[in-house]
Amino acid sequence: MKFDTIIIGGGLSGMTCAIAQAQKGKRVAVIAAGQSNLHFHSGSFDLLGYQQGQPVSDPVAAIAALPESHPYHRLGDVEQLAAQACQLLADAGVRTQGDAHHNHFRLSPIGKLVPTWLTMEDMFSVDSAEELKGKKIGLVNIVGFLDFAVPYLADALHDMGAELTVRSFTTPLLENARRSPSEMRATNIAKYLDDDSHVKEVADRLNSITPRECDLLLLPAILGIANDRAVKLLKENVKTPLRFVATIPPSVPGTRVQSLLRRRFQQLGGTLLPNDTVKGGGFENNHLKYVCTENLADTRLEANEFVLATGSFLGGGLSSDYYSVRESVFGLDVELNGAASHVDWTTDKLFDKQPYESFGVKADNQFRVSKDGTTIDNLYAIGSILGGNDPQHLADATGVDLLTALAVL
Repeated sequence: MKFDTIIIGGGLSGMTCAIAQAQKGKRVAVIAAGQSNLHFHSGSFDLLGYQQGQPVSDPVAAIAALPESHPYHRLGDVEQLAAQACQLLADAGVRTQGDAHHNHFRLSPIGKLVPTWLTMEDMFSVDSAEELKGKKIGLVNIVGFLDFAVPYLADALHDMGAELTVRSFTTPLLENARRSPSEMRATNIAKYLDDDSHVKEVADRLNSITPRECDLLLLPAILGIANDRAVKLLKENVKTPLRFVATIPPSVPGTRVQSLLRRRFQQLGGTLLPNDTVKGGGFENNHLKYVCTENLADTRLEANEFVLATGSFLGGGLSSDYYSVRESVFGLDVELNGAASHVDWTTDKLFDKQPYESFGVKADNQFRVSKDGTTIDNLYAIGSILGGNDPQHLADATGVDLLTALAVL
C-alpha cells in the first residue's frame, strides 16, 4: 500500500498532523497502536503555563525566554500556528475558548487552579481566583463515584472565597451500574448517560437538589464521550448554569477529543489503522522506504514521507533500561542533554526537574530525525518524542503536540 504520508501514532500530535496533511489533499494513513495520552486529558490545551515555577500570563511572549533546545524555537510564527490549531480543533467539533496571549485557569481534579491556553466550552475555567469570591457554587457528584475528589475541591474553592453547597444524586440506572465497581468510571458512566431520556432524568434530579440561590453547578466531566450532544441537552434542561470539572482518568473530554479528531480525519479521506504497531522499516540511502506492522506483517506500507508521533516514555516512543535510552521503533538517535550516565537521569528530590523528562529523539530545524549520526531525509518527529522539552514543569505538552504537528512538512 502506498501513501503520500504515513503517521506513526494516533494521539493528539499524530491526529493533528494527519488532519492538516489530509486538508492539503494528501493521501494519509495513521497507524495507532492503542489508546493515547488523550485518555488522561484535562479538557484544556496548554501552550506554556509556567516558567521558573511561576504562572505565565502571556504564553507567546514568554516563549522567547525558553532554552534554545525547546521545540518552540523551531516553529517560526508561534502565534499563527496557535490560531491554526484553534481552527483545526473547531473544524473537528472541539469547541474551545482562550487566547494565545492570555492564559486563563482550569480547575484540576484536586482543586488547584492551573494556567492554560484553551479550554473546552463546557469545562469550568476562570480568568483569576478573584472571580470565585462570594460566588455561590453547587458542587454535585454521583452517589458512589469515587474519581471526583469532592472534599479536595470543596476545600480549595472555599479557600478561594466561594460559598459552597455540596450535593449528590443518583438514578435507577446509575444505581444498577454501582453493582459493578468497574462501571463507576467516568468513561463507563458517560455511556450510560448517552441516552436522551436518561439525560433528562439527570436534569430533573439536579433541578430538585439545587439550592434556590445558586450561581453555578459544578459536575464531574462524565458526559459526552463521542460528542457534546448530551452535554448540550443537560445544559438546556437544568435551570442553573453548569460547568464540568475533570475527573481522575480515564478522561471523558479527552476521549471525546480523540473521537472527534479521528472522525474528522476519516471524513477527509484518511486511512486509520487502529490497534496496530509498527515493528520496523526499510531504509535506503538515508531514506525510509516502507514500514511493516504487527497486523500487516506481509504488507509493506510505503510513503513519500513518514512522521513519528509515538510519544515519550508513557506513550512507548522511548524505552530504557539501566544502561541506555532508546527510540522504540527505528532505533533513532536520542538526545540526553548531557546526562550520559544513568545516575544523571534523575535527581534525588522527586518534585525537582528530572533530566529524563527532557530526553527525546534528535531532530534538526525541520524536525527530521537521525539514525547513527545521519539525517533521514523523509522521517520527521513531532510531539512529546522530541527532545528539549519539560512538560511537567512548563505545562506545554499539548501545545508542543499541536504546533509541531502543524509546522512539520
